[in-house]
Amino acid sequence: MSNEIVECKDLIAFHPGQYVGELIEDYNLTHKEFSERLGISEMKLGKLVKGEESISNDLAQKLEKLTNISMKTWLNLQNAYDIKMTEFLE
Repeated sequence: MSNEIVECKDLIAFHPGQYVGELIEDYNLTHKEFSERLGISEMKLGKLVKGEESISNDLAQKLEKLTNISMKTWLNLQNAYDIKMTEFLE
């Protein structure tokens, strides 16, 4: 699914990439600068922000180091999104 926010059946799901996009703006960085600091390709970051890439353990660790938001929080956001998406399919 390539949307950051998905609405269906009176449910709403926010892909964690939306939060990453907001952090990029808050930090006043370009996608290139943020991806370099994160240690991933700009393409992968773009996919994450668009909701086309999930947050893996590795990416959650990198996000934790860069943002000081715990790895557990990033993984919980991804898990909550994934659960909502399965609810949409029911």
